[in-house]
Amino acid sequence: MQEYGLALTFSEPSESGLCVADATHNPTSAFKIRGALAKVIEVHRSGQDTVITASAGNHGAGVARAAELLGMRAIIYVPENAPQVKVRKIESFGGTVIKVGCSFDESLAHSKHDVRLRDGRASFVHPFDDLTVVAGQGTIGLEILEYVERVARQRPFERVRLFVPVGGGGLLAGIASTVRTLWKAGLPRPEIVGVIDESSPAALLGTFFGRPVCAMPDTIADGTKVAMIGGSFLSVSQLVDYMILVRHDEIVSAMRHHELETLTQIEGAGALALAGESVARDLKLFNDDGKTLSIALISGRNVDPETFHKEVTGDARLDTNLNVRQAFDVKIPEREGELLHFLQTVQRFNIASLSYKQRPGESTGRLMVEFELSRSAIADLTGAISRSFPGSKQTGEAGVRLHRVGAPVANEYHDQLIILDDRPGSFLRCVEKFTAAGSFGSVGFLFYRKPADIGHPAQVVLGRSLPPPLHIAPNTAID
Repeated sequence: MQEYGLALTFSEPSESGLCVADATHNPTSAFKIRGALAKVIEVHRSGQDTVITASAGNHGAGVARAAELLGMRAIIYVPENAPQVKVRKIESFGGTVIKVGCSFDESLAHSKHDVRLRDGRASFVHPFDDLTVVAGQGTIGLEILEYVERVARQRPFERVRLFVPVGGGGLLAGIASTVRTLWKAGLPRPEIVGVIDESSPAALLGTFFGRPVCAMPDTIADGTKVAMIGGSFLSVSQLVDYMILVRHDEIVSAMRHHELETLTQIEGAGALALAGESVARDLKLFNDDGKTLSIALISGRNVDPETFHKEVTGDARLDTNLNVRQAFDVKIPEREGELLHFLQTVQRFNIASLSYKQRPGESTGRLMVEFELSRSAIADLTGAISRSFPGSKQTGEAGVRLHRVGAPVANEYHDQLIILDDRPGSFLRCVEKFTAAGSFGSVGFLFYRKPADIGHPAQVVLGRSLPPPLHIAPNTAID
């Protein structure tokens, strides 16, 4: 990719072993040009002269730039609220922008029905669920390998850890495939970590279920704001070691820190890997001893200045002087009504997240629950949980942040997405309805996330051993 001016730039490793790999020093200011160029070249060689795609912005700019280089026409569907800096970049490369839908997924649906695709006058370029696009993104893995080889000759290290942002999964799939296939003997086996905004959990849910599962994205990282992970990623997800969840505040902090260090503004999706590395280091998720080379990939810097200023200077979602996050590992009997019992026990406290995976053949299940509450309330909460659920304990945040990737734990389940309003007690009322209907006995997986923004809906994703019942339909609100 160097002949196209797309080479990564690498910082010198810091004292902590962190190296920043920047994929934004190209005309589009984002990594997406790599996959776009690979696919558009393929389409050009087939004799087609028009490409159509959907994008949150960066992929569209990459497709438009690739089409411009090859003398082709590019038609880009984007959400109506797409950042103007990205829209202008697409148009600067001669791309035709069509604004439609309130989200990337709605734009994607519209783009696939473009009449020019149906009559053969154009070819579609998927932003992440396409093997040629994935291979193009995988060229980043080649440059990372070359860099690690150079560093290994200059300073010793025992581990290599790659932090990669995840939205639809094309970037992570490409890098993981390339790194696992071409990594050189004699170098430490790299740990590959996907970094996910907790408010856009499609990649985590897809990994759990082993197939694309609908989630409800709500994130500052508009470049990774997708409702469903791509099948291309899921086919190689076993090559990834871990997924890390990061929060809005941590993404903003990474954006702020990078600007202070480099005088360069990056977008939310571009800062995900930096946020993930910072969380891993601060919470000691990997228990390193200082001999790890950590590489965090910056994926994009197309951010509206007004948006950047608002987020970086005005963010105050979690006032840590008043509220803290406290995680619990709760032992819960595997019988009908126990989840409801737990929610009733803690209904005075604010649950930020909850996940549950059934343990077949065991009499006790496990809830990983994270609360947001005042410091003065922690002792009261701990007492309430320990009295009603013996064997439960407070944990560090690793239990709700770090997820080892392995075989899907819920691929035999039917998934169901339920949207909740933001009123207190909505989750409890949802569980009450299921329990009253005798429906929770078939739930083997549960994922709940409450967004930090007041007024934004929460979501529950259920994995059920039976098809969802008719009395609560998927993707509907619970009053």
